[in-house]
Amino acid sequence: MALTFLDIYNEVAGQAWSMYDGDAESIDEMESALKSSINKALSEIWCSYPFPFRNKTFTITTSSGNAQYSTPNGNIIKKTVSCKQVYSVRIGKNYLEFLDDYETLEDKEDKPTGFYIKNDSLFLYPAPDDVYTVTIEYLTLAIGENDFGDSVYSLQNDEDTIDVPEKYENIFKNALITKSMLYAIASEQDENYSGYKEQFDKAYKILISYTAGLDKEKRVYW
Repeated sequence: MALTFLDIYNEVAGQAWSMYDGDAESIDEMESALKSSINKALSEIWCSYPFPFRNKTFTITTSSGNAQYSTPNGNIIKKTVSCKQVYSVRIGKNYLEFLDDYETLEDKEDKPTGFYIKNDSLFLYPAPDDVYTVTIEYLTLAIGENDFGDSVYSLQNDEDTIDVPEKYENIFKNALITKSMLYAIASEQDENYSGYKEQFDKAYKILISYTAGLDKEKRVYW
């Protein structure tokens, strides 16, 4: 069972003290203010933690003499390998070094041992002298897919789905619904705000606890 925009909308709209109707049948029947509240809540939760379901792999096939390549749509993961902090950019099992002082590098072609980011592009150094496969692990910013299987970064259509594994769907949904209600209520002075704030805090802690797993060493490259 996938978490669709339509289902999430109706569950949020059907919450106690909601001023919206929880029986929308299509995007045309959704209130724009509540759609905005859900997307704000989703974006905040999604980017707040390196959830394992955000972990994706991006591969690059190099060409000889070409140092510049596209970056993935997300944040490159930093991890501990052999007691050393490295970014997850590698050729085979060899992690490439992140180069801070790239402006001083001399032109050179060989098997790449390092990389740097410039103008939203990834540059390999030395420039590849052959065809290599570069593997990048990153935290995706895409929150799901539309009907055509394309990545989406906010929910726009009623059948847009959130990319969360089934085993986490319920706890993720609980956090999203309560956070959406906080944005829908908006005012901290509203008598119902504190109740939903308490519910969200509990739901979010459960979400983190269940999805944290054993990997505590992940870091994010911003």
